[in-house]
Amino acid sequence: MSAIDRVAIIVVHGIADQRPGQTVREVARLLCRGGPGAPPYEQGEMVHVLVPVERLEPGEAPEPGEASEAAKSAQAPRRQPGAPSGFYQAQQVATEAKDLGVALNDYLLGRLALPQGDELYESRRVSLRRRPDGRALDVFEMYWADLSRLGAGGLQALSSLYQVFFHLSTLAADVVDQVALGTKGAGAWRWLQRLHAWLAWLMKGPTALSQLGLLLMVGFGAAALVARELQGQLLAAAFGLGSIVLTALGALAWLRGTGPTRWAKLAALLALALASLATALFALITELWLARLYFAASALAMALLGWYLVERYARLTEGVRLPGRLVVLAGVGALVVEGARFLPHATTQPEWMLVPALHVAEWLLALVLLAFAAFVALQIAAILLGLWLGRGRDAAVRASLHTARLFLIGSSALFAVLSLVLWSVVSYVAGRGLADLLYTPVLFGRGYRPAEIFIEERVQILGGFFTPLVAAVLLVVGAVFVVLLPSLREELSPTGNLDAKGVKPGAAEWARRLGNWLSLGVRVLGTGLKVLLPLGAIVGSVLYLAFVLQQLGFAGRGLAAWLIELLDAFQGETLVAAGKWLAGGAVTFAALGSRFTRTFGRLRVAVDAVLDVDNYFADPPNRQPPRARIYSRYASLLAHVRDAGYERIVIVAHSQGSVISAELLRYLHVQGRLRSLVGGLPLALVSLGSPLRNLYAERFPLLYRWMGSRAAGFAAAGPAAADLGMTEWVNAYRSGDYVGRVIWTPDQDPEVFDIGKTRRAGERTEFCLGAGAHTHYFSDDAVALAVEIERLTKGQSS
Repeated sequence: MSAIDRVAIIVVHGIADQRPGQTVREVARLLCRGGPGAPPYEQGEMVHVLVPVERLEPGEAPEPGEASEAAKSAQAPRRQPGAPSGFYQAQQVATEAKDLGVALNDYLLGRLALPQGDELYESRRVSLRRRPDGRALDVFEMYWADLSRLGAGGLQALSSLYQVFFHLSTLAADVVDQVALGTKGAGAWRWLQRLHAWLAWLMKGPTALSQLGLLLMVGFGAAALVARELQGQLLAAAFGLGSIVLTALGALAWLRGTGPTRWAKLAALLALALASLATALFALITELWLARLYFAASALAMALLGWYLVERYARLTEGVRLPGRLVVLAGVGALVVEGARFLPHATTQPEWMLVPALHVAEWLLALVLLAFAAFVALQIAAILLGLWLGRGRDAAVRASLHTARLFLIGSSALFAVLSLVLWSVVSYVAGRGLADLLYTPVLFGRGYRPAEIFIEERVQILGGFFTPLVAAVLLVVGAVFVVLLPSLREELSPTGNLDAKGVKPGAAEWARRLGNWLSLGVRVLGTGLKVLLPLGAIVGSVLYLAFVLQQLGFAGRGLAAWLIELLDAFQGETLVAAGKWLAGGAVTFAALGSRFTRTFGRLRVAVDAVLDVDNYFADPPNRQPPRARIYSRYASLLAHVRDAGYERIVIVAHSQGSVISAELLRYLHVQGRLRSLVGGLPLALVSLGSPLRNLYAERFPLLYRWMGSRAAGFAAAGPAAADLGMTEWVNAYRSGDYVGRVIWTPDQDPEVFDIGKTRRAGERTEFCLGAGAHTHYFSDDAVALAVEIERLTKGQSS
């Protein structure tokens, strides 16, 4: 090897490594410290490298100015309720069947309209120099979290939970579409697809939007509690600001407009601005009609806020714009009608505003109950049909159907539990301001009572009924926590497996115990969920339907009534208390922000993992699939490295980064485009904590058939490095990694968690770094990893 050889390492981060520059620094530090003897590398400078990004075309790229049939059919993924995914529609018009994984990549790349902000990527490069021969080694960063996740901090963490909450049912429907494609299913399979598609829409549409309507009523009620002497000033400030905004919009419309409409828009906006200014002055100088003006302004504010939120939501979710607008307009319209009807009976302004808001909220609550009743009714049908269709099918189909059930039931359980917590918090906060308001219900309950008691009673009844569900969720969470507790301990306080003398006393035994405990726990949890989850979901759904009938007055006696009486002891108090504690915790996390993320925020890895999976398969209506954006950036960085004159490329990829790297390389290799992209440079991959086998191949086997099987042993297991167009593939793992561990080694291998036990066969290498969890892969005890990276940079074969 010549002394002028230059080698490039591309570092791809994984989950929980969201800060730019973090992973590339850790790899550079490990290379400068790891390995026996003197440090092999001198630390060099870090520079920012600007990489122009071009859209990565799909394998069957259309001619300029043209669109493929698949792209044409993919313009509206799930735009209509009950419609299959855009990927399924595209495959229906495809001329020939392809590998589903390759086809999905083609589809998502074809969907991409590269945003302007993605056209230039600022990478980081750490330049190192090898001490013995002066050989240059440049470590580049391939950062992708900004294209997939929301970032660090408390508010983003709460937003992440919201995304998980509503997207799981859509992911379940996508998996069912993949099963239908893989099995060429028709008839009953089409019914299963429709059921899951409707379930996805019901979760993101009526259930979410009716909750939004309830929150708007809460906002209107909060406005009612503003002191009367402040209402005029508040109106003057709001309408004064509105007049300024309308005037600015009028000027902008006049400057940008053309023809007669230019003056028409200007006149209309200026007229509205003058009316807004006149209203502001009117609110300041007189008490006449102030109460009615404040009522109308508050309703208008809720309408504008709801309309804005629906528009923002519709950018990310198909099929919600029209129903969202209807919910907002109907809710505010009903509020105005109820206000006019109740005005002669009101004695105070707060009463005039609060009672209509409570009336409308009751109707919206009924809408929530009915929407979720429709959801669980379809859920029963989907579960039973999926179980029936899975009979006699191969393992890949059965595993995919189980994945769809898992996501579907998880989505409905999260909806029920988190909604109860939300409204427990709202009832606790709102109840303080409604203690003196007497209220007569229109739908739920009877009698004249304080509004505070009415709201608490609603939450307590719902809480009493759903307490078994909450207990079941807590039981599952508790079981998962017990299984993961040793690994979580490693996340917060990692074990050092090595010292100056080698393996620490007791470290080898701890690594084996940790690995065996996690393997056994995951196996038991998986078996239990596979058996108990469908049964529990069906029983709970049937009881919920009976409960809704009883609440709406259609079934005053029977099973539902007996169940309510049985659970009266709970009275929802546990949920109310839990809601208050969780709300306080959420505010605390939001206040701590990045401090929380850098400490206990490491425990967000599980949420981040779900988000990564969701975003990796996502096909948003804004034509910016995260996977396609990441692939385009990654391919452009590879091209940049190719043109920089390096002799070889070594990719070091952690967690989700290993999935992105392996699948992109395979995709390009299968289509014969990898060589042209990297210029024939030798490629080697080092994967760390990779979920390719334990998560993706297990949960989405139809897309990852190329992963092959481990049944024949390490040497014969798939995939081979050559299948991805690489010269060598090294996989390292820690025994307590709950996201990803082995790729080729069978789980039954008694030495699978032995520290330093390196398995080699041809172009593949796999070994355990010892105890640890999903982070800290580049700590000082990762000496074996540093040695392997150094070997690959030298171009030495295994």
